[in-house]
Amino acid sequence: MSLAFPPRSLAIRLFLLLLGGVLMAVFVSLGLALRERSHIVHSFREQGAADRIADILHLLAALPPEQRLATVHALPSGQWSIEPANGMDEPVQSLPSFTAALVEAAGPSVAVEAGWRTRNSACREEPEDCQPSRTVGARVRFADGQRVLIEARRELPPPRQPRIEGFIARLSIVAGLLAIVAWFAVRLVLQPLRHLLEAAESFGLDPDHPAMDESGPIEVRQAARTFNRMRERLRSHIEERTRILAAITHDLKTPLTRLRLRLEQCRDEPLRSRLAEDVAAMQALVDEGLDLARSLDSGPPPQTIDLGALLQSLCDDTVDAGGEARFEGPESALISGRPEALRRSFLNLIDNAVKYGGEADISLERCGDDWLVRVRDSGPGIPEESLGKVMQPFFRLETSRSRETGGTGLGLSIAANLLGAQGGTLSLHNRPQGGLEARVRLPVFRRRPRTY
Repeated sequence: MSLAFPPRSLAIRLFLLLLGGVLMAVFVSLGLALRERSHIVHSFREQGAADRIADILHLLAALPPEQRLATVHALPSGQWSIEPANGMDEPVQSLPSFTAALVEAAGPSVAVEAGWRTRNSACREEPEDCQPSRTVGARVRFADGQRVLIEARRELPPPRQPRIEGFIARLSIVAGLLAIVAWFAVRLVLQPLRHLLEAAESFGLDPDHPAMDESGPIEVRQAARTFNRMRERLRSHIEERTRILAAITHDLKTPLTRLRLRLEQCRDEPLRSRLAEDVAAMQALVDEGLDLARSLDSGPPPQTIDLGALLQSLCDDTVDAGGEARFEGPESALISGRPEALRRSFLNLIDNAVKYGGEADISLERCGDDWLVRVRDSGPGIPEESLGKVMQPFFRLETSRSRETGGTGLGLSIAANLLGAQGGTLSLHNRPQGGLEARVRLPVFRRRPRTY
């Protein structure tokens, strides 16, 4: 499976964006904190070195000039060195921050001309032959005009090797915790969107499904309120269209009945026979119009149905009526639906296959979370440009408008409506070897867990 970037899932996009932003903020904060820590550590070191040199300078300032250079022998372990600075007026590379700290620590009794802090560079070239050390020094002038160079050298402990494994482990823990928090944050943000999706799916399956709960934050309440208003408008539109269609087809029954009675008084037998056929066709059209109106209603509540047994019984009925139908599929295939609606839908598909293709070959198989029913025939098929139109009401491929050859054009529309009301889909496909294949997908029945 190939990974697309950016990801198609909004949840993954938000998760990666949130996690990346938090990790970036953590790294920037960590970098600034380390930089500030390094600055503070250097400041403390410079201040400590300046205080030590200032203590020695206060001691030297109280001595006569001729005794100052000899005082170095009294200092501990030869770490200190004092040399005359006369004749050494060449510039000394100074460290401004250390010089400022030394001036503050020495006070007005000693004039600090320059201060420096260096590291033994020889250890970088021959680390095995020398001990790392740090040197701090200053060039000062006492009140009597004597100028000296004073330096202190201190050996440093061996540098610690960075423990990259520990750093990676701590970083992984931090990233894992941030990922958990980011994922829960994304779920919290997308939860109203999932509720809206579930409400839309439920409304598509059952127009009488309860309205969406209008609680939560302001934006969520506004979205839920807008969805509920749209839901009510759609319901009103569907109910109004159903009522109009039902009223028209119902009102047409009365004049059709009068026409049938008046035809009995017609003495011209050929004319009466032709008119009777027209009235019968109109009556059938009215009946199917009523069926189409009823197919748009939600109908009775669904129940558990064995789809395999239903299809097998329909094939047996077709064979008993003189048609040719075969069924192949598992012994048990449970779905949730309305038996009469499913029987009417599949019977229409099987009748079409037998009528236009001579036979019906029905198969049932599991396809993911759906049961897939295939109704195949060996007829002429349907032109590709008309595959999507034949399920529209009153559309017929046969242009003579004869019921015997083209029907009323409502059978597939009724079947599609009845299947769609139960969460199913109907699609038509031409077979490569010839003939038409009707594919019906219905959700697999899932038992709801009991609650105690």
